[in-house]
Amino acid sequence: MARPQKCRCICSIPKTTCFEPAGGAAETVTVGYDEYEVFRLLDYERFSQLQCAERMRISRATVARMYENVRRKLAEALVQGKRIVIAGGDVVVCAKIKPECAGAPHCCHRRKETGGP
Repeated sequence: MARPQKCRCICSIPKTTCFEPAGGAAETVTVGYDEYEVFRLLDYERFSQLQCAERMRISRATVARMYENVRRKLAEALVQGKRIVIAGGDVVVCAKIKPECAGAPHCCHRRKETGGP
């Protein structure tokens, strides 16, 4: 019997949750909120897999698997001209700035406080 999946901690739900090629798309690739968060932390914020795992409260091996999955999905969408929808996943969204986010320039809660994007 497989272990139950841990609930993953994410900073926020992204403002933009759908990307569509010019001219529309017949098919859709769905990226979970947790997969998006892994992609954001590793590629945009430049975290290590260990730092990402600690932030999301999951194992480093889980981060590696999720990163491989989200990269495959994004590559499929870009190469085959599919719509990308960000939705779903077993996640908990932070209600306020966590101590580990205190110096994070792109924290969603910091943007709310400063009125930024």
